[in-house]
Amino acid sequence: MPGWGDAGCTRTQSCHPWPLAFLGPRSADPTNQFVMSKRVRQLPQERGSVLFDVIYEDGSRKSNRRVPMEILGGLDGDEPARLLIEEQDAAISQKSGRARSPIQELTRSEIKAPKLVSEER
Repeated sequence: MPGWGDAGCTRTQSCHPWPLAFLGPRSADPTNQFVMSKRVRQLPQERGSVLFDVIYEDGSRKSNRRVPMEILGGLDGDEPARLLIEEQDAAISQKSGRARSPIQELTRSEIKAPKLVSEER
């Protein structure tokens, strides 16, 4: 018997138990149709920290050093961040056995604007 082992499935007819009839008829109204939009890359969520770029007196640079927001602000500005990063550097130099050069400049890392994700991959 034809169609006995394949449950009546052909290339043109689906044998899925729930056909896609629940989607309903397509209308000519463009507001009623599902349209996929482009994804926008989101900025990182605010998690209570600020990123700093550090330039040392020997010319080396370390980017994106994380500092908690609780210690920043007030009349001191970014000075508490310098003190915290110097403490971190002291702990790192003690563990590694290499002395770190003093900090020459401390600036906040720039926040990049979100970009559209390209359609072609």
